[in-house]
Amino acid sequence: MKLNKTILPALAFGLLASSCEDNKMEWGKPGDYNEVTAAEIPLGLAEQIANYKNIKEYITEYAPHMTLGLGIGADYYMNNEVVKQLADDNFQLFTAGNAMKHDAVVKNNGDLNFTTIDAFRNAIPADMKLYGHNFLWHTQQNQTYLKSLIAPKMIIQSDSNVANQLAGDNSNFNGGTMGGWGSWGSNKKDASIASSAGKDGTDCLMLANNADGNFWEAQCAYTFSEALQANKTYIIKFKAKSTSPAGALQFQYQNGTTYGSQGGYHEFSIGTDWTDCEYEFTITDYEDVDRILLNFGKVNGTYYLDDIEFGLKQEDKMNNVITNSSFAQGSEGWTGLWGKYEYAVEAPGRNDDAAIRFTMTNETAQNYDSQLFWPVALEVGKTYAYSFYTKSDQSIAVQVIGQNESYAGIYKDSFTAPEDWMLCEGEFTYQESDPADIIRIGVQFGGTPGSTVWIDDFKFGVKNEAAASVRALTRGTTITYELKTPEEKKSALESAMEAWIKGMFEHIAGDNRFVGWDVINEPITDGSNQWRGIDDVFGSNDDEGNPDTTPVEDETNGLSLNWAKGHFYWGHYLGKNYACKAFELARQYAPEHMKLYVNDYNLETSPGKLNALIEFVNYIDANNATGQPLVDGIGTQMHVVSNITKEQVDAMFTTLAATGKLIRITELDVRIGYEATANPSAEQLMTQADTYKMIIESYKANVPKAQQSGITIWGLSDHADEHTYWYPGDTPNLFDANYARKPAYKGVCDGLAGRDISEDFDGEDWKNAYDTEVDEAPAE
Repeated sequence: MKLNKTILPALAFGLLASSCEDNKMEWGKPGDYNEVTAAEIPLGLAEQIANYKNIKEYITEYAPHMTLGLGIGADYYMNNEVVKQLADDNFQLFTAGNAMKHDAVVKNNGDLNFTTIDAFRNAIPADMKLYGHNFLWHTQQNQTYLKSLIAPKMIIQSDSNVANQLAGDNSNFNGGTMGGWGSWGSNKKDASIASSAGKDGTDCLMLANNADGNFWEAQCAYTFSEALQANKTYIIKFKAKSTSPAGALQFQYQNGTTYGSQGGYHEFSIGTDWTDCEYEFTITDYEDVDRILLNFGKVNGTYYLDDIEFGLKQEDKMNNVITNSSFAQGSEGWTGLWGKYEYAVEAPGRNDDAAIRFTMTNETAQNYDSQLFWPVALEVGKTYAYSFYTKSDQSIAVQVIGQNESYAGIYKDSFTAPEDWMLCEGEFTYQESDPADIIRIGVQFGGTPGSTVWIDDFKFGVKNEAAASVRALTRGTTITYELKTPEEKKSALESAMEAWIKGMFEHIAGDNRFVGWDVINEPITDGSNQWRGIDDVFGSNDDEGNPDTTPVEDETNGLSLNWAKGHFYWGHYLGKNYACKAFELARQYAPEHMKLYVNDYNLETSPGKLNALIEFVNYIDANNATGQPLVDGIGTQMHVVSNITKEQVDAMFTTLAATGKLIRITELDVRIGYEATANPSAEQLMTQADTYKMIIESYKANVPKAQQSGITIWGLSDHADEHTYWYPGDTPNLFDANYARKPAYKGVCDGLAGRDISEDFDGEDWKNAYDTEVDEAPAE
């Protein structure tokens, strides 16, 4: 099958004249029909357009010093043969729409995915040039990854206990099996036991997925023999880490047979260090929930999980008055640190934070030789509760005691500390018959000289007789955040910037078809004409029109970027020199022939924004670390409406040319009007064509030849597939919805030639307008 290069457009409007055969009949006079030759008969507009060559033939003839490009989606190009042929036949350079942007290449763990880029490179003609778009933008950034680099560390401290329904390998996997846990999903890569990889050096559960996806595409679940209780509060606790700094796990519950009764969704951010995760929830809507799940399909990576606890929440047994229960503040607040021992607060404690350690001296023999107290005055008649964890290397006895100023005491439960952490709990009522004026509570211990005992999470207070009401006023889990310093954030982001730019250039090394790159895209705001991200100026909104605002961060709530999905402003954290850094890195890693650009829009309608962009470029050239100008060119996008004036366009190109930089029209398209126009009139189509022609002629007239980098048309056709998101229902391109040439096609060709090419055509060319697809006979 052969598809002719000239395709008659299906345009039903009056300006399209009838065929030459009809014209012959109209011109001919009775008796002298043969006096009229075909060459004397004018062609209609449709016939003229059909006789034009492919566009790139005109730029080769009239402007060989610059390139004619097309911005097109990589997948759209590769999956549509008609599109591919039109693109290959008419253009010299491709900009692959979204395929080279940050969110398309950078994965949630920072790795780079070049699958689409490589497929596109392999699909295009060997002589087709390529233009990179783009490195740094305020949108289409992998916000998940970038936020993970600057986000504070989450610190979880729990004041609640779990009636754990999991035991043995169902909880700690130390027996080398997954117990009752099962795993599945289209994105699941592995679910197994990782030997000696747990937080404490024992075995743990390992889960891995194949790529970034949806949480539910890789799941790990445990199904109970009986349904969980409705209207009861449960807690899930576990330790986890990931190979990805942006790792994420999701908890949920469901019915394991019907897969219904789903709920309880909660996401955990999992970094490369062990994280203590905890979440509590109440099942209110279902009676048949019998399965819990940990979903791991969202962020590509390997996850390690250990010490999973799940069960009913145990209500607080006391109103704890000890403010340094976990020894997070060292020994602050604790008294009675005397006796025949040496002590120190050290990590790890029971929850990897801290615990207090006592090592007996050679003189230690009795319990009362070693004591630890917290000051608290007891009231007669009150019932008190206590809990703490302890362990020792030689089974030391640890006894709960209280004392007054005269060292008279009350002596309560005694516990033998085992080799691993043990929870010790109890309660008592302070009686009138007990020694008066007890002012401190604690423990005493002693034993074999040289032995060691550890104490952690010591809590004491009045027994909570109304746990349900107290629970409504207090948090079972306290989450705080350890913030990163500005210097730490800057270092992390600059490293990520380098990995991104370096990784891309190293991957395409040797492919000399790449001739230019938008290093920074759209850095200037509309209206205020300021740098995006600097001085809390952002200038962009989410899909509902809500503006991006200044990020908020504190130790209580962590980091809220307050930016729409996919938005990230590098300058907010790196300052103005983010732009210098980007160009320094691009120049360092780019091949020598590569031209580096700054690109922006609305420059033709906003002189203030145009001047701000030029100042932006000058700042980079004057303040980068190399001491040399680094910006090779300025790209003006030119997504315009057909009523743009020649005066506006001339003024923009004149101002740009004065910079001495290469100037490129990077994303040219012309809408019929501000409202989408799916069915433009003949007059509107001609105005659109004239606008394309005027812009190209102005570019050639006002930008010196040495600075003319070229022109890229943004989008091939008006087909709905190209306008799902970009100007939906509109008709801004050179080919119509059926991939036929429009008057705009003629406008571009005439603009490149600097004249009306159709004046070369006459009636002898009429037949070219009516060529159709033909089957070529096989060669004999």
